[in-house]
Amino acid sequence: MRTALSALFLPFAAWLGALQAVAVRAGNIDDTVRFIGIASVLGTLTVLIYRLGVWRQEMENTKHNIGAEVKAYRTESTVNFDRIERRLDAIDHMVGTAAEVRSIANQRQLRTDRRLERLEQYQEESTI
Repeated sequence: MRTALSALFLPFAAWLGALQAVAVRAGNIDDTVRFIGIASVLGTLTVLIYRLGVWRQEMENTKHNIGAEVKAYRTESTVNFDRIERRLDAIDHMVGTAAEVRSIANQRQLRTDRRLERLEQYQEESTI
């Protein structure tokens, strides 16, 4: 609590001191009240400008953090997509190989069926 009050009071005190140092005359109450009012406005403005700078720095840090997160996500996604691409290539190769094996098996089956038909015909001819 003490630091919060000093953070608000310091700009006010600094501006009040600066205004009193610059002022040619500060003899009556009206001048003092006017200096206090101007110092409070300038102190508030100083605090607002400081808070704007802090906010801007936080936004800059957030921007850099988000940029780093996006870069890390892209890197991770690239690795994952490459792994998926390799798996799809392997699956495509397996499907192609299976199609070739099936084609060869079909050809062998056809040859076997033809041989069986010829053997059956030969047996029928020899039994007749």
